[in-house]
Order: sequence, then C-alpha cells, then structure tokens
Amino acid sequence: MGQLNTWKESIRKWKSSFLLIGIIGLMSYMILFSGERLLQELAPGLTYTERRQDTWLQMEQIIMELVCPAVVFQDYYGYDYMIACTGNEIPSYYYQDEDTVSQETQQALEADMRGGAPVTVETSVSGASPGQRYTMEQLSDFQFLIENCYVVDSTTYVNRDEMNAQTLLSMDMTMQQDNSDYQILIYHTHSSSETFVDSRPGVLEDTPIGLGDTLTKLLEDYGYKVYHDRTVYDQVDGKIDRNYAYTLSGQGIDQILAEHPSIEVVIDLHRDGVNENTHLVTNINGKPTAKIMFFNGVSRTTSNGELEYLSNPNRQANLAFSLQMYLTGTSAYDDFLRRTYIKGYQYNLNRRPKATLIEVGGQTNTVEEANNAMEPLAYILNQVLSGKADDGE
Repeated sequence: MGQLNTWKESIRKWKSSFLLIGIIGLMSYMILFSGERLLQELAPGLTYTERRQDTWLQMEQIIMELVCPAVVFQDYYGYDYMIACTGNEIPSYYYQDEDTVSQETQQALEADMRGGAPVTVETSVSGASPGQRYTMEQLSDFQFLIENCYVVDSTTYVNRDEMNAQTLLSMDMTMQQDNSDYQILIYHTHSSSETFVDSRPGVLEDTPIGLGDTLTKLLEDYGYKVYHDRTVYDQVDGKIDRNYAYTLSGQGIDQILAEHPSIEVVIDLHRDGVNENTHLVTNINGKPTAKIMFFNGVSRTTSNGELEYLSNPNRQANLAFSLQMYLTGTSAYDDFLRRTYIKGYQYNLNRRPKATLIEVGGQTNTVEEANNAMEPLAYILNQVLSGKADDGE
C-alpha cells in the first residue's frame, strides 16, 4: 500500500510538472511568435510593416488555429466570428423606430457643420412620384445629414471629414454608356440563403439571383454592358455557409475584374432579413414594390478603431456613390429608399470606387414585389451614372 501511495504521489508531481511546462511553453510561444498578432488584437493602432516569411510563420499559423481560432477566423474572413454569424443583416432595433438615431450613434456624432448657400441638390423626376428634396445648406449640417440619410450601426462610427456632403456630392460618379465591354458587375454574396415569402424551394430565380437577372436586362436597355455573376457563394459542399461567403465572393469577383478591367460599377445584390411583422413595401406606378437600402462598410469599429487589415482606399468614393444614389432616389420616388446603413468591416466594397451593397426588401416580401423594385433601382443607377441627376434632367 505504501508503494502505491508513493506511485500516486509521483504521478501527481509529474502531472503538475507537465502542466507547468505546457503553460511556460505556451507563454513562450505567445511572446516569441505570436506577439505581433496579440498586439494587433490588444492595440490595433500599433501595426508592423514586415512579417516573417519562414517556417516559423507556418508553425505560428497552425498553433494559432488551435489556441485562438477566433483571431485566425478574423484574419481569414475579414470580420469577427460573431459578426460573420449574422452576415450583413440589420439588427432588429432598426425596424422598431426608423426615425430615431440610436443613443450609441448620437454619442458618436461630432459637432454640426456650418452650411453654405442653399441650393437644390435634386429635382423631382418627370413621371415619377415626387419624393424628398434637400438643400445643400441642410446637407452641409453633419447631424442633419446623418439623421435624415443614414443609420449608423452601434458597432461603428463616422466622422465629419469623410461625411462632408459637398465633397461627396462633388465626386464624379458618372460613366459613359458603352456596350463594347463590360461596365457593370452584379453578383450575390448571399443568394440561396436569402429567399422571399413565396420563393419556390431550390429555384434561384426566386432569390437575389433572379433580381440580378431583371436588373441586368433593365440596365442593358439603358445602354450599359452588364456582367451578371450567378455563382452561388453561400453554399459549401451543398450546405448553406454564410460565414465563408464573403471570402468566396471576393475571390470570384477578383477573377472577373481581372478578366474585365473595364468594369467600373460593382453591385452586391442582397435581400435583407427583417422582423416577421415588418413588410417593406411601397407603391410605384401602381405596382407593389419592395423598398431598398444602400449599405456601406467603412472598415472601422467602435471597439477596434480603423481596421488596417481591412483597409478600403475607396471608402469615401463608396460613400459618395451611395449618397448620390440615395438623394436621387428619394427625390424621384416617395417612400422607396430606406436610409443608407453604415456598418464596420469591408464587405468587398474596396474593389472599385463605384461599389455598393444593396438590400432589396426582406423575407416578408414577395418575389414580385422585389422584382418590381428593379425598375426604379435601374432608373436611379442610370441617373447617377449618366450624370442626369446632377443637371436636374
């Protein structure tokens, strides 16, 4: 019995020793090989300009996948795991009161801008339902601009410099109508996972891909050459996988843009996810029409600040493109556009200055309502791209 107790005591000592060695080894690894990664997580403002390109880097990646999978996920996919789980859907509080700025957003807003001489930014379009028009004096007021044109997600923030209305509206978003080569790319990061209330199971035409078919034809009728990428990016091995979809769609559109560098406009067409008691519908030209919303990712969060690993050199151009389309649409159509949503992360919008993500209706809309929205959307796009919105035609 005494010998047995001696063995047990030895085993306990060995277990403690192995545990201590493991902890010391892990801490040594963290300090020697993962210091950069951990520093970026703890202090994102501090970055390194060089990275090791040797076997140690490969070992680091393998160990980090085991020790800190969430950090590795962020590196791979461009956004945090918890954010990825909800895709780019809009939180439920947005639908409870669309006319109220959240407390978090209000705290993030800066002081108002002082406006200039009042001028009319948009004019009502002949044949369309008259909508809302703003003066430059109003839009030059930073808080007025945010409260009337945007919803800023509580996980991010905007600043006065990048949201300068005069700057955004002066940026040239026009493009010649030329069908000699592709000019516009339409694709769908989420397609098979985004259906409508009466969508037929497994029928891609009843998903955002069908909306892309309709929008492609309408834009081609305006004289543009459109590349519609009907690839399903939100399935892996036949199963829905929304988390990896942005990586896959980014790879897909990169290949398309490399093959067709003439493409200037990139549109990621989605269907939003809303509360079941929310029905985003209006009436345009006597037809029930799903409301749409432009979506901007600004590669910045309140918790981490500027996301250097997701830098977007086209961020302000993206904002200019969506603002010009928003003002054109709200001027032309009454109650068709929801306020533009701004959220952190990138959403592949860095690929072109004229890149945008568009949410069409929600799961409570019908396929017909969503398809009906493509006609006014095509009109808005053509007004901005042709420059007609600027001269009041």
